[in-house]
Amino acid sequence: MAAAKSSAPLSRADVVSEVSAKTQMPNAQVDQVIRAFEDSLKRTLSSGGEVRMAGLGTFKVSDRAARMGRNPKTGEPLQIAASKNVRFSAGKAFKDAIGGPKSSSAGKAKAGATKAASGKATAAVVASAKETAEATPATASAKAAPAKATKAAAPSKAAAAKGGKKAGKK
Repeated sequence: MAAAKSSAPLSRADVVSEVSAKTQMPNAQVDQVIRAFEDSLKRTLSSGGEVRMAGLGTFKVSDRAARMGRNPKTGEPLQIAASKNVRFSAGKAFKDAIGGPKSSSAGKAKAGATKAASGKATAAVVASAKETAEATPATASAKAAPAKATKAAAPSKAAAAKGGKKAGKK
């Protein structure tokens, strides 16, 4: 559908024209078919059924319970009546055609590759840190001690709030 790429929605006339061109049927006949399809949907859904179309999706009715709401202007509580709404759940082929989620196996493979790469990087950093610590144990422990003291010396947010000062500022 070339017209679907534009930002304006397709009208009934646009859909009829496209289907007519693809099926070599006159516009009037295509319009009758589309109206018959709509009537069939309405009749089935109003009787509580659902319409499943392989490759497209499922149309079904969902019930909304009555609930309390508020008038936005006055804030006055009001009762909102129960209602029925039509829901459409797109099928896999339809989602794939419009660029929906890709297959789950590709996502799992990518996630696995990312985990493996990050695991290798983490192992390399740990190995490097061990080599450094073994080569100069006194230096490594001397560098680690002030870091602990710095964390302990930093005032907590609760202490700063009691003292009237902002956390982390002196």
